[in-house]
Amino acid sequence: MDVLNKLLSGIADALHDVLRFFYGFAHDYTLAIVLLTLVVKLALHPLTRTQLRSMKGMQVIAPHMEALRRKYKDDPKALNQEMMALYRAHNLNPMMGCLPMLVQMPVFIALWRLLYTKGLFGTAAVFGVPWMRLDQAPNLGQVLSAVAAGRPEQLLLLLFPVLVGATMYFQQRMTITDPSQARMFVFMPIMMGYFATIYPIGVSIYMIVSTLAYIMEYFLVVGSPPPMSASPPKSQAAAAASSGGGGRAPAPMPQGKKGAKRA
Repeated sequence: MDVLNKLLSGIADALHDVLRFFYGFAHDYTLAIVLLTLVVKLALHPLTRTQLRSMKGMQVIAPHMEALRRKYKDDPKALNQEMMALYRAHNLNPMMGCLPMLVQMPVFIALWRLLYTKGLFGTAAVFGVPWMRLDQAPNLGQVLSAVAAGRPEQLLLLLFPVLVGATMYFQQRMTITDPSQARMFVFMPIMMGYFATIYPIGVSIYMIVSTLAYIMEYFLVVGSPPPMSASPPKSQAAAAASSGGGGRAPAPMPQGKKGAKRA
């Protein structure tokens, strides 16, 4: 744990220097946070690109994987062999979808800790709005009390938790094609939106900008999100099942015409 803390502290110190640099010419901590987040995302883009390409490949073979799971549901060993053959046929490594994320995590945790530091921003306002501070948490109870006391503008503070939850929901929706999984992942955006009423607005700005940057990366690398369907197309599932029995992985699916029907 000491090694991890030292690593995170070292990364946080470096990010703090970059944040101060941006503040030096922007003279606005909100803009400095936005610029810092974008620079971090840009520096980590090669890893994100690798992760997204792996994700795209897994989405392509998803119908084949589902067909194999149904066919070999009572034979885990055969299922594993067929899955490995499928990965090899498509030149995919499932770990490549996780490894870049694991490498990025220390950077994002360090950035989170930096922005969560009390006293870092002093009384800095959000884009110059005097009653909206970066170190302020948009607590729901306090906001409603302020509105009841005749300060309706305080409702705007709740915009940050809403944006945190909304952007995270859209990000997760892009990567999920199974409706049952999509319903399950609704919980995470709601939870993060709630947490955004507890931590400082500066952290919410980082979360929103980081998520929007990821969405842009997704469209650049992967393209439009795949359509959500309750089950894989029958033609694809049948092809996967039939080729799984012969010990060969199915041929790669066309990238641009996933739902094309055979004559």
